[in-house]
Formats: sequence, C-alpha cells, structure tokens
Amino acid sequence: MHRSVAVLAIAIVALATGSGNSALAGSGQTGPKQLSGSSPFADCAPGAIDSSKADGAIEPQLAADPSRPRRMVAVWPQDRQRGVVIAVTDNGGASWRRSVVPNLTRCSGGRYDYVDDPTATFTADGDLVVAGSLTMADRSASAAASVHSTDGGRTWALPAVIAEETDSVTNGAVLAGPIAADPHNRNVLYAVTPRFPVQERSRNHANISRSTDGGRSWGPARLMVDAGEQHIASGHRLTVLGDGTLLDVYSLVDFRTSPSTKTLRAVRSTDSGLSWTAPIPVADLRTKFLFQDPESGEQVSHTTSLLADTGQDPRTGRLYVAWQDSRFTDGAADSIALASSADNGLTWSEPVKVNRTPSGIPFGNQQAFTVSLDVAPDGTLGISHSDFRHNDARTPLFTDRWLLRCRPQPAGCAHPAAHWRETRLTPNSFDMRQAPRIPDETSPRGYFLGEQMGLVATGHRFASVWAQPAQPGTAAVHATTTW
Repeated sequence: MHRSVAVLAIAIVALATGSGNSALAGSGQTGPKQLSGSSPFADCAPGAIDSSKADGAIEPQLAADPSRPRRMVAVWPQDRQRGVVIAVTDNGGASWRRSVVPNLTRCSGGRYDYVDDPTATFTADGDLVVAGSLTMADRSASAAASVHSTDGGRTWALPAVIAEETDSVTNGAVLAGPIAADPHNRNVLYAVTPRFPVQERSRNHANISRSTDGGRSWGPARLMVDAGEQHIASGHRLTVLGDGTLLDVYSLVDFRTSPSTKTLRAVRSTDSGLSWTAPIPVADLRTKFLFQDPESGEQVSHTTSLLADTGQDPRTGRLYVAWQDSRFTDGAADSIALASSADNGLTWSEPVKVNRTPSGIPFGNQQAFTVSLDVAPDGTLGISHSDFRHNDARTPLFTDRWLLRCRPQPAGCAHPAAHWRETRLTPNSFDMRQAPRIPDETSPRGYFLGEQMGLVATGHRFASVWAQPAQPGTAAVHATTTW
C-alpha cells in the first residue's frame, strides 16, 4: 500500500479571477484567467541543461472528473520543466487552487531532473492520476511514471513507475504517452510508453501498460506499435471505445523518402492490449511541418505538426481525429483537417477543412497550429487551435487561440456541409515573438509555448487552457470556459 504524502514545495493557493468573470460580449464565455503563478522552484538549483528548456509555464493539459463534471484539473511543466504544477477547480472554472505534484523531479522531492508532457486523467469514480516523462540532465536514465490522488490533488501517493530505462544513452529514452481510463471499470487504466532511439531517424516502438488498481501500480509493458526501420511513430492518442476496444491513433514518419512521408494510422485491440491489429490507414499527413514567423523567418515549434487529437461522440460512437494539414492550400500553410469513423476506427472519411482562418490574407498568417479536440455528452464537437490571422507587418507577431464548435448533425461534423461556430478565446492577441525561444541545436526549435494545449467538454461547456507569453522569454498558462 502506498502512503499518502502532503503536497510539497508550495501551499495550495486560491487563484485570483484574472481578467474577471464577466462574459465576453456576444461570445458566451468567461474572461480568461491566468492559472500559473510565480516560480514554486525558485529555491531549487538550476539544472545542467536548463538553457534548452522553455522558461515559465508551457503546454498545459486539461481533464474533467466524470463523477463531478464541474471539477477539472489543468497540469503543466514549469520553470524549464523542473516540476509539474496543477490547478484544480471544483466550480467549473470560477476559481482554481494551485499546487505542485510531489516526488517526480529533483525540485519536487524526486530523483529526476526534468519532466515533460505531463497529463492528467480521472478514473471513473473521480480519482486523479498525473503522469509524465522523466529524464536526467545527462540523459543517462529516463522513465514514465504516474502519481495518484484520491482527494482532487490535495495529497498524493508515491510515484508508480510505468516504464523505466536505466541506460538511455545506449538503449534510447522511454517516455510517457497518454493515459486512458476505462469508463466501465474504475480500477482499469491504460498507459502508452513510446521509446525513442539513440540514433535519429532509425526506428522506434510504443508499448502499452495496464493498471488494475487505478494507477497505483502498472503491469508489464506489451508491444503496441513497431514503427519499422527508418520510421518514427509518435503523437499517440489512446481511446477506450464503448465496447472496451482500445484504439490508438498515431503519426508515422517514413524517412526513406525525401522529403519524408507522413501518415496518420490507427491500431486496435479487443483483448485489453494483449494483441493489436495491423496498422489501419487514417489519412495522409500533409503538414507543412516547418513553419515560420511570417516576417523574420524564425521557426515556431514544428513539433505540433505531428500531433493529432481524437475524441468519440458518447451518443453514437462516432470517432473524430483532427490535425494540421496543408492540403487545402496546396502546401502553402497548414489548416485544421478533420476526419471521422463510424465503425470504431476500421475506416475513416476523407479529410475536410474546419478552421475559419480567412483565406484572403497572406499564407504566412493563415498558418493554423496546436490542435485540441473533445466531444461533449450531447455530441457537440469542439476543436481549439492557434493562428496568426491578426498579424501585420509591425513588430509583434499577433497570435490568437480559437474554439470551433459543431452541433450534432446527421452526417457528422466531418461532412463538408457541417456548420461550425467560431469563438475567439484570446480577447487580445499575444505576441509570439515574446515566447520562450528554444536554441537552434535543440528540437523543438524557435518560439515555443508547447506541443499541445488542453480542451475538455464539461456538460454543455468547453473549457480551454493554453500558454502565452507572460514577460519576454517566459510563458504563463491561461484558461477560459465557453458555452
């Protein structure tokens, strides 16, 4: 049995209401609140490779408690990824309390130097599980680990190792992918753990582990996806379907061609992850991949280009996947593409463009990126993304976050005739040129706010979290709720 420990490093903090509770005119949304605050790790000595990490709070993720829909948790890495911070709301986002997740990193009482890609998942009965990728500064060791809380993040059990590599220099790094809760069994969770090779562009694979005690411990890893020689599989999105089938959608990059070929694929398991089907084609991934500041040519993190997001309509079982794709502009700029499946992921529709970024502006300002997707209980589909539509030739690189919503329709929201409503989440554009900048020798490169942002449906509302510059070179997490 794991003992519970009090949250370390900072006390639970009640967050101010930021820019206020008043609804934005005509939008049906609360004004954005800043969830992140001052550094909880200021007394922790810098790490050896801090300069390759983004400063501030970046790439937040969001989860909603199925047993208490007004309870949500946002999670993000902070201060050059020295630790994981969460913010919890019990009232649908009207107020939040912030704390540090303990024992994951050196700065929060653990062993590892850095944490990446933290995610939050609620079990069917409301327990909270936070997972992340842990690495040493010298890259000697890596792990995927999770921590469990029964009281909404006030106290935590000691970390549980999902997968670990004690010689990452030789064997490659193991990472924490998404965790999916079985909606029919409160004790069952699944975790994807990709392993990336030491030699770039060679071969990788992804395993899956199963927990039968709500994430307090994990069973042995089993192979889920083998990318093959000179292929890399990444961006895994795992879903537990209504009949218990597991579906993983991922991006596959084929380095045998120049330029490399990219596709979206899916694999399925009907025996709790013991065996998996051969890959199922979802769509060609025609992302521009590298995209730049339209004026300076500076890169904006390209890693978002390979990350799709998925969701399922709980009423009909229809699956959706959204991603960045330049097919609608003949390769000039990425738009947001959407496809669906009505047969549990066996076949997929042709992609359609869904973002409402104006087409009459320069292609550099049309670029849409960092896609998030979720489906509400009534079947309403929500997709959030960023773009540069308000940019001009002046000094700032004006950037905004948007929410698209599609009400249930007979042919589904991936039909070309589907009707979409767009809401601007950022009442004022922020300047991407003030974002943290990752050195050129590091991937991702250039201006960096994170590879992914959070979106979750709670009843008839959508809650969104994203990172934007706070001061030059740092980032902060913001949240808003839209209905």
